[in-house]
Amino acid sequence: MKEFEPLIGEWHGEGEVPLDPPMRISVVEKIERLGKFIVISSVGEPAEVPDSVSIIGGAPEGEPQPMHYFDSRGVKRLFMMALEGSTWKIWRAPGEDWNGPDGPGFNQRFIGEIAADGKTIVGRWERGMGAAGDQWEIDFPLNYFRK
Repeated sequence: MKEFEPLIGEWHGEGEVPLDPPMRISVVEKIERLGKFIVISSVGEPAEVPDSVSIIGGAPEGEPQPMHYFDSRGVKRLFMMALEGSTWKIWRAPGEDWNGPDGPGFNQRFIGEIAADGKTIVGRWERGMGAAGDQWEIDFPLNYFRK
C-alpha cells in the first residue's frame, strides 16, 4: 500500500459533465490511511453529485487493490485501483456486472496523471461502450488540486 502515498491528503476536484446544459461539478476528497487500508471520502456539489466512501486494500502488497465503493444513492460497486509511476488508475473489477442493478449501464474507469510536484492530478472518467464495454470514450474530466 506504500505506492499510494502520493495520493494521501485532501484534494479539491473540478470537472464538467457533458449534459445539456453542461453541469459543473466540485468535490472535496480526503484520502487517508486506516491501518492497512486506504479510505477515500468524497463530498460533491451540486446535489446531483453523490457523496461517497471507498475502502481500498486486501490484496497482496504491490498488486492492484480492490476498491469497495458506496455512495449516498445506495449504490455499491467493486473497482480495482493501482498507482503505476505517476498514473492513478481505477477500473471495474473483473466479473462486475456493469449492466446489473448497481451498474451504470456501461463499463467505467478513471485515469489520472499526478504532476511531478504532487500538487495536481489531471484526470478523466471514461465509459466503455459496446457489448464487451471495451470501446472507450471520455465520460467527463475531473482534475484534482491538493489543498
